Amino acid sequence: MRLLPLSFLLILPLLAACNNDSTPKAPSAEAPAAAATPAKAPATGKTPAAPAATAKLPPGARPLIGSWAALDCTDKTGLTVVSASKYSAAGKSCDIALNDNKDGTFSATCNKQELKLTPIFGPSGEGIRIAVGDAKSSTVFRCSK
Repeated sequence: MRLLPLSFLLILPLLAACNNDSTPKAPSAEAPAAAATPAKAPATGKTPAAPAATAKLPPGARPLIGSWAALDCTDKTGLTVVSASKYSAAGKSCDIALNDNKDGTFSATCNKQELKLTPIFGPSGEGIRIAVGDAKSSTVFRCSK
C-alpha cells in the first residue's frame, strides 16, 4: 500500500517539468535575415544547367534500377546496369523505356530485341531474370554499392 504514494511522489517532479505552453518561440532577429537573403549565383554570365530529365518509370519498376552481376560484382566487364533510360550488359548498351506488362514483369526494346525483366526476391538476394528475345533467360543479382 505504501508503494503507490511513493511512486506518485517519484512521478510528480517529472510531470512538473513538462511545459503545457504549445506556442513556439520566435527565432532571434539574426536568423530570419540570414535565411531571407538568397545565395547569389556565380558571376560567370551563364545560367545554371537544368537537371537532366529522367525517364518516367512505371510503378513497381524501381527495384530493377541498379548494378547487377551473375557471379562476381568486382568484375566490371560482367556487370549488367539498368537505369530508367539505359540498359548495359556485356560491354554493350542501349536506350530503353520500361513498360509494365501488368503481370509482375517489365519489357523494353534494346537494339531491336525484346527484353523481358522480371524482378525476383529470394534467400540469395534481390535479382532480375532477364530474357532477351527467344533466348534462355539469365538471372543476375544486385551488387551492393
